[in-house]
Amino acid sequence: MKKYLVGLLLLVSSLFAASGEDVYMQYCASCHTKDMKMDSKNEWRKNMQDATKEEKITMRQRMMNGRQDTNMRAPTMPMISMRLKHMMDSKEKFITFVEEYIQDPSQEKGYCMPMAYKRFGVMPAIGKGMSVEERKLVSQWLYENFDGSWNNSKGGVTCQNKNMKCGGQRNNNMKCGSN
Repeated sequence: MKKYLVGLLLLVSSLFAASGEDVYMQYCASCHTKDMKMDSKNEWRKNMQDATKEEKITMRQRMMNGRQDTNMRAPTMPMISMRLKHMMDSKEKFITFVEEYIQDPSQEKGYCMPMAYKRFGVMPAIGKGMSVEERKLVSQWLYENFDGSWNNSKGGVTCQNKNMKCGGQRNNNMKCGSN
């Protein structure tokens, strides 16, 4: 009888367990939207596909500058997911990074483009207020729920070495990611 009661209790408690999206809504949604659109018409995506590298950089800068007067407070979740998938070579590394980063974020540890740090700064350590399970759920949700390729969306420079944090044009005298 005790085994059945314990089993029933576990089943009922699992029905009320938070999902990754629930954690996102509670802790992340006030700053990070799930919407990929950076403008109301989403025209920039069409134009980016045929643009040169220089045109893509200019378009992205104009897009970010045009959003200065809006309520956008942080990069979108799809952009974060695509960027981290590009930089991490496994799901496990992605999830571990997110779980750790949201507890102790910094520009030195992060993988955002330099213009994102300039525009938004570094996020607060919201992960410190989450349980271990909540951090894991939201990290997995971020990995599993957004598709797309960073190479096709960013319009900037692609690092050949994934250990480098690109964001600016590189040359022999410039560290990748510097301005």
